[in-house]
This record gives sequence, structure tokens and C-alpha cells, in this order.
Amino acid sequence: MSQRPLSPHLQIWRWGPHMLVSILHRVCGDGMALVGLAVLVWWLGALASGPDAYETFLWAAASPLGYVVLVGLTWAFFTHMMSGLRHFVLDIGAGYELDTNRFWSIASPIIAIVLTVALWGYLLFVKGA
Repeated sequence: MSQRPLSPHLQIWRWGPHMLVSILHRVCGDGMALVGLAVLVWWLGALASGPDAYETFLWAAASPLGYVVLVGLTWAFFTHMMSGLRHFVLDIGAGYELDTNRFWSIASPIIAIVLTVALWGYLLFVKGA
């Protein structure tokens, strides 16, 4: 038994940006599935229930907590999308060089934040005006 190799775990691996992107990809996917589904079902139910129910939904969505949830879902979407694009490039066999992989591991969440800010800036300041 003493000749068997150890299984890798967090005490052996050095923390890196690729690990953060991988964890964020999973968390964002789960968050969109759970929270996003709840918001979608509430929105569809409000649409089907009439003007009063829809007004209640719009009031909740426009509240500070509603904006936190909607901005969070938007950030989760863009984070998941950028990580998925990164994985797509890796799946076709490109981007395995250490510097390239590290660069895109760092850039993916930053691009997601920029896209989230850009979308909400457009929605609030351009479309809202």
C-alpha cells in the first residue's frame, strides 16, 4: 500500500486562475439554473395571471433586490459564456500554452464584468432615457 501514488488534492495543487474559472463556471451554471429558472417561472406566471400579478413582478424586478438578482444573473450568464468559449478553444486543441491559458483564465472573468457593466449601462442609461 505504501507504493501507491497519492491522489491529487488541494494541498498538492497550487491555486491558479484556471481553477477559479472552472469553479465560477460551475457556480454560475448552477446559479442560472436555480435562480434564473425561479425568475423565469415567476415572470411567465405573472404574464399568465394578469396585469396585477405582472405589476407585482415588475415592482419586484425594479426594486434594489430585484436589480441585484438581475445583474447577478447577467454576470453569471456572461461569466459562464466566457468560460465556455475558453473551454471551446481548449477543446479544439488551442490555448494550452501556459501563458495563453493563464491569460485567458484571467481575462474571462474580467471580460464578463465588462460585458455586464456595458449591458446594464445600455439598459439603464440608453434604453431607459
